[in-house]
Amino acid sequence: MATKDKAALLIERVNLRSLAISLLIVAVGFLLIYCSEDGEWWKDHDVIQGTLREVGKLLLATGILVTAWDLYGKRAFLDEILAKAQIASEIRNAGLLKITDTFHSDIDWGSYFQTVRHLDIFLAYGRTWRNTHIQQLQSVAARRGSRIRIVLPDPNDGETVAELSRRFNKTPAYINDAIRETEQFFKDLRRNAHTNDPQAAEIEIWFLSAGPQYSSYRFDDLAILALYNHSKDRDPVPTFICARGGTLYDFVRREFRSMTEGGLAKAVSIDQNHINGEQ
Repeated sequence: MATKDKAALLIERVNLRSLAISLLIVAVGFLLIYCSEDGEWWKDHDVIQGTLREVGKLLLATGILVTAWDLYGKRAFLDEILAKAQIASEIRNAGLLKITDTFHSDIDWGSYFQTVRHLDIFLAYGRTWRNTHIQQLQSVAARRGSRIRIVLPDPNDGETVAELSRRFNKTPAYINDAIRETEQFFKDLRRNAHTNDPQAAEIEIWFLSAGPQYSSYRFDDLAILALYNHSKDRDPVPTFICARGGTLYDFVRREFRSMTEGGLAKAVSIDQNHINGEQ
């Protein structure tokens, strides 16, 4: 409360000072105009009289404009600058690199797959995404020392399947089959990558008894967060790309850790050939 009172007092002082200066300028302007109107006084000095009259008019106009700018314009401009600065600060804190509504084509998936060592995936079933990136996923699966973890909705949980059925306007059988298909895809991923390297990717599959409200993909120090819509049409949805150290990245990592390490999801298939710690 004391801080607010001091701020209000400071604003009042600034307003009074600005008003006093403006009134002084206006008064001088009026005085010059008044003095320049005395014809006898300025007889034979037309140039000086005209100059004083114009200067007086200029001061009068300037005083009015200064008052308007100080009391209204400058504060509105400052508020706009501060608002933009606040938004910029919030974007930096979130670690936000990009926002797009073109999930498949406006994201440089290729560069992310090329270097990733630890890939965490959370989605409903991702048939289109998975089929689009089959070769890249196989490349990660064959990469020595890498790890792929995926969390899927539990196809054995009737409520979860029913929820996704309503949301995606698909039959429960379709949802169940799509999840099972994705599960089998990742179970077979190392074999289909044609690698016999025992140090190839560790692959973990988890089931969550809840319908995902978003999909997420964590590529080491970068995360992609895509929202789901609740309409029957497959309209574009916002997708956020964010970097490690930001609040969005921390959210994705924290949520995934809660599912896989916090007991929210149950392990279905975990490759025990080698265990990589949380990165």
